[in-house]
Amino acid sequence: MTLPERLAQYHAAEGAEEYFDEYTKFHRKLSDRREHKLLDGYFERVGKVTTALDLPCGWGRYMPYLRSHGAEVLEADYSGSMVQKVAEVFPETPLLGRMRCFGHRIPLEDKAVELVFSMRLSHHLPDPVVRREHVEELFRVAERWVIFTYFDRASLKNVIRRARTAIGLSKKHPKNTLSRAQVREIAKNAGFKIHEDPMLFVVGSGHRLVLAERV
Repeated sequence: MTLPERLAQYHAAEGAEEYFDEYTKFHRKLSDRREHKLLDGYFERVGKVTTALDLPCGWGRYMPYLRSHGAEVLEADYSGSMVQKVAEVFPETPLLGRMRCFGHRIPLEDKAVELVFSMRLSHHLPDPVVRREHVEELFRVAERWVIFTYFDRASLKNVIRRARTAIGLSKKHPKNTLSRAQVREIAKNAGFKIHEDPMLFVVGSGHRLVLAERV
């Protein structure tokens, strides 16, 4: 499937429903628990926040969590159907706003929100330039805090995938990754310090969950 086809599928109403249903599966619930455990520790440092950008918001699975830490939440996603799904799932919940945009082209001013929150977008971006621009945008828009995931190039899962593909045991493409050094360089250039960036799972996942603060 080409990138335009994938984007069209994700934007469609059927794509939003499929994504919503995905989080009823066991492996999603397992990763969700791990994410929440790490995030609970992060928010012990972060404390209460005033405003947050949730990008990509999906159907809003993290919006109540961000609100529980004091944030007025701006829900944003490339998929208009996903943004609409938030209103359907949480019809009575007040929001700072909802908008459709790309993750590497965020239509907000510098330091527009206190916290920028971006879970599981980077690894869906096949163009390495766009992946870098996405991370740069997260730091640009954040007044103080950034929490996001990326797929680590040196992760065991990616190393195995690349090796299997190289010797013909797999036809799967390598993961869309960033190096840990690259992410730390982007953060430093943007004036941020990375406090935490553990793997979600050492064996079963290549994602790192980053907590960064403007210094």
